[in-house]
Amino acid sequence: MKILSRLLFIAFMAMLTACSDDDAAPYMDLSDKEMAVSADGGTITMTVTSNVKYVVNHQTEWLNITEATNNHNVTTFTIDVNANEEFDPRTGRIKFIGEGVTPKALDITQRGLVPTGVSVKSITLESGESETEFTVLGEGSWTATSSNPDFVLTPDSGEGETKVKVTFPQNNTLSDINTTITVNIDGKSYTLTITQLALDMTLITEWAIDKNKDEYSSTWGALKFDKSTAGFIDAFANPTTGIGSIRFYNSDKSGRPDDDKGMRTQTGSHGDLMIRGCVTTDYWLIECGNKSLSQIPADTPMRFEFTGHIYSSCAAHWMAEYLDGNEWLPLMTPKTVTLTATEGLSGAAGNWTETVTYNYEYPKDGIYVLFEGTFSLKHSCEKVQIRLRPATEIAQCGKYIDQISQSTCTRFTAQHPHDGDKAVKEYNQTVKLEFAQ
Repeated sequence: MKILSRLLFIAFMAMLTACSDDDAAPYMDLSDKEMAVSADGGTITMTVTSNVKYVVNHQTEWLNITEATNNHNVTTFTIDVNANEEFDPRTGRIKFIGEGVTPKALDITQRGLVPTGVSVKSITLESGESETEFTVLGEGSWTATSSNPDFVLTPDSGEGETKVKVTFPQNNTLSDINTTITVNIDGKSYTLTITQLALDMTLITEWAIDKNKDEYSSTWGALKFDKSTAGFIDAFANPTTGIGSIRFYNSDKSGRPDDDKGMRTQTGSHGDLMIRGCVTTDYWLIECGNKSLSQIPADTPMRFEFTGHIYSSCAAHWMAEYLDGNEWLPLMTPKTVTLTATEGLSGAAGNWTETVTYNYEYPKDGIYVLFEGTFSLKHSCEKVQIRLRPATEIAQCGKYIDQISQSTCTRFTAQHPHDGDKAVKEYNQTVKLEFAQ
């Protein structure tokens, strides 16, 4: 009953008697059929011209209508409109119902609050994205600034609601990039945070040897090189993934005899990269990078892996090292061993003893072995450089390498590592550098 009573008495009764001639036709006219009001509300007026009695009613809580003046058959009404505290607009209706005439109505539309600030508080983007947008809300003048100069705002100032475009480079790092956009509207500041996610990368560089055998045949090939000319030979192997190269450094070996069958490159039937004529002062150099990664970051664990194979006249003990700044550091934990030989590859007798520091070894003749090591850089760089070098002049067969032979052979191979003493005739191995999981 209380609610019903409220709805009944909210109606405003205007018992008005028209002072016109009795013979005049009944009529009722409104000065306005529709009126618009700002979100702030306020007072508006309208008039009713009528020669009949009529009632005024409405059920809109945020409106209040009162009679202001009455001049013969023209009545002026004052309508008080409360402020709209919501963002949505709203509509109210006031009805005028007269005797013997068609009812009339006044529709009042009130705007909602105008949002002020920015359309979103945060935006998260993938590393490869390079633009986004947001909207400045409000009716006043505004300016916008970015905490990161790489994030460019267009426009960076304006008046009223405006869409702003943000452009920036892709994130080629392994860290998230966070930028704060500050928008100042009529002296009040609003902020938006943009997070550009880190590059999602595991594999940095890889040589899929068996898959690239045709390419390696043309770039690695079967090249003979001069044993007395020090420097990187002309052969190279480009990676399947990433950027970089595998190259071989040939030291000056002019003082060593040779069997005239070494000092050459060879590409195996499954893409193996082979060197015949490798001694202690020579080395492999593997450079690893990726175009998507502007810098190889410091303090980030990486894993290097390859499957290798040697012939018995090549050194069995090797050092794997990586360049950190200007210093070559062991990629795997070093070990020490003392080796002796009483015969050279040439057949000459002798007595050779070496204490060797190494970190990987070929334990048997002719087997295929997977080697891997995990390391972190202290200095970031564009490309990681890894060096593999023989650690001794004593060959796997136990003889001293006193001459260069085609059997002083080292290779990166596609063949699967041995299962104990059993060869596995599968060709799926790679040389690769990746971020350690």
